[in-house]
Amino acid sequence: MFTTNEVLPEDLIIQILLWLPVVSLLRFKCVCKSWCALINGQNFINKHLLHNQTTSNKNRNAGFLLIQRQKSSNDRVFSKLQYESLEILSTQAVPSPYFGIPKHIRINIVSSINGLVCLNLNTANPDIVLWNPATNETKDIVLWNPATNETKVLPKSGISYPQGRTLTRDVGFGFDFKTNDYKVVKLLEIFDPDSEYCINDINYFYAAEVYCLSTGSWRTVSTSAPGYFMDSGCYRTYTKGMFSWSASIRDDLDFFPGILSFDMSNEVFLTTTLPDGDLEDPNGTWRIFFVLKELVSLVTFGKDRERLENCFYIWSLLEYGVKESWIKLFTIGPLMGIEKPLGFWKNESLFLRNNEGQLLLYDPSAQKITNLQVDGRPMQMITYVESLISLKRGNDLEEQGNS
Repeated sequence: MFTTNEVLPEDLIIQILLWLPVVSLLRFKCVCKSWCALINGQNFINKHLLHNQTTSNKNRNAGFLLIQRQKSSNDRVFSKLQYESLEILSTQAVPSPYFGIPKHIRINIVSSINGLVCLNLNTANPDIVLWNPATNETKDIVLWNPATNETKVLPKSGISYPQGRTLTRDVGFGFDFKTNDYKVVKLLEIFDPDSEYCINDINYFYAAEVYCLSTGSWRTVSTSAPGYFMDSGCYRTYTKGMFSWSASIRDDLDFFPGILSFDMSNEVFLTTTLPDGDLEDPNGTWRIFFVLKELVSLVTFGKDRERLENCFYIWSLLEYGVKESWIKLFTIGPLMGIEKPLGFWKNESLFLRNNEGQLLLYDPSAQKITNLQVDGRPMQMITYVESLISLKRGNDLEEQGNS
């Protein structure tokens, strides 16, 4: 009796398997030991990811990951949307470590890279920080591969700071192209009586820690973090090895609105103040960051929710750390009944949430709004491409590749 490998060359089998979605590949691991070893191998996992990310296949295999709150139960669920059709492919509960999560706790998507998604827990009130005084730890952080449903709750860092009490203000997630490693960066705020920064009679010391998936451990970042205040809502984005947060950046004795960026490869911080013009509203201004054409892009709009109409101003940053490199792209609106933007689609179309909690798509070329008929209140939306990337670390990855 001939095996599959005797009928077809292994190279041809690999080329066929590269076209299959992850769910099919997981099933085909049961065909025979050689297929299981092939699909588990790091070489095939990398080839499959690169195949999905090629220009001709990118939109076919890419999509969006949407957190929405169900109308009936008020529970949070994740939905996958196909990139081209925006059709909901699947809906699932939060990852297994967080079943039964309390209502006052919310899950935030930090970012998604190569099919891995970083989530963090926070209170429903952004002004309240989760803190365990026994461990000086705040938020739980989890890495998740939605395609394989593999999850990894990150360990507590265990790093102590004798200067004072430590609070985790926010986290970032990205990829180090130099070491081919996935990293989580944690922004820390330490109350330090000897710090040079003194705000409202409270001294602050800023630091950062990095978790590497390859080592499975935390370490401090040698470069000191600049003085900053995280903006309410912790709006953040990631593109091309740089993770950015919306923040107020310290300059001498004052703070200015801008972005705080972290280079995942060089592990250094960069700050960029926001551009002048169309940024301030008499009733306050929301500033949200997304990725548009692989650039950090800024969307500003008024905070007054009672206003019937609102305009959205879109800018892109060409060079980190250079305020003059902001370019204004276009203005959307005035639009009626829009609560906030959720992200960009192709041809600069913009996902929006209206005052009724519906997911809309605005086409600026046709100046047309389409209701996407999503059954639930959209909370957050990111681009996503599925992969077989494992959350096993270090030697585990090597053993998996050799199995």
